[in-house]
Amino acid sequence: MREWIISLLEPIAETCFEAVKAVGPGAAAIVYVLVLLVLAAWVFTLKQEGADARDRSGRWRIGRDLRTWAVAILVVQAVIYIVLR
Repeated sequence: MREWIISLLEPIAETCFEAVKAVGPGAAAIVYVLVLLVLAAWVFTLKQEGADARDRSGRWRIGRDLRTWAVAILVVQAVIYIVLR
């Protein structure tokens, strides 16, 4: 059974390996940063969530919304990657 699964996945693995070898380091870095930024944009479009994201007066508090922190973390990851690359 194991050999059968390996024989099915081997061509896919070889194709992925060849695709990774064909992409240069500069293009890979650009794709990585773009993926992080697109993910951040997508997270920001999600429904507002958090533990009581509104204060007592009913106003939305940006620091209590989980989307804000998720977007901040993704942007910081992109900046760190760009700076330390």
